[in-house]
Amino acid sequence: MKRLHLLLLGLALLLSFTIISRFIKRGGLKEIDFAVTVKLQERIDTSSRLRLASLTGDVMEGSSFLASPLVSVIAITIITVITFIKRKKYRTAALVIPIIFGLMTLAEIYGKSVVHHPAPPFFLLKNPTTVFPKYYVWEDFSYPSGHAARAIFLAILLFFVVKRRVWVMVTLVLFVILISISRIYLGHHWLSDVIGGLILGSGSGLLTIPLLLSYNRKRE
Repeated sequence: MKRLHLLLLGLALLLSFTIISRFIKRGGLKEIDFAVTVKLQERIDTSSRLRLASLTGDVMEGSSFLASPLVSVIAITIITVITFIKRKKYRTAALVIPIIFGLMTLAEIYGKSVVHHPAPPFFLLKNPTTVFPKYYVWEDFSYPSGHAARAIFLAILLFFVVKRRVWVMVTLVLFVILISISRIYLGHHWLSDVIGGLILGSGSGLLTIPLLLSYNRKRE
């Protein structure tokens, strides 16, 4: 029953992603996007506990690397191999992980190609001298946030692959929160981009787990 609930929840989130994408395409949340970005940057830059704004930016840039396409592909490969080795009699089930991840990536590309949600302007970009021109590719459209999608997708997978302990869950939640905040603070994405990415990634992740487990159960 729990598998069915996860499956239905995953499908519901993916459906929500398509609905929200249409809303964003029509210009929804524009004012909120700008207000949140400006307020978040101002709040962090002027915080008495975070006087070194440049250091904050560097930390957030570094954390973003953990959800980059390259690192994510490596992580997905490792998780797939672990699943492949751990379940020797049902190795084909491991293919569910990269397949869903690939479909999620296609959905991200679709969003950036069809929704046409303009990326934050250059003046909102933090630490431009550290990322231009070598380490950053400017995109005209930013919806949804691939970093947010990959972060929560990996977090869901890791939670089910490793031992489900409280400290593991807390670490993964903090990781997703840090990635989400960093995308907005650094000026790479709007709030709506991050929301879209989180919904897409969580829906894909929750869909992967029951498919993986159901496949194994049928083979047993």
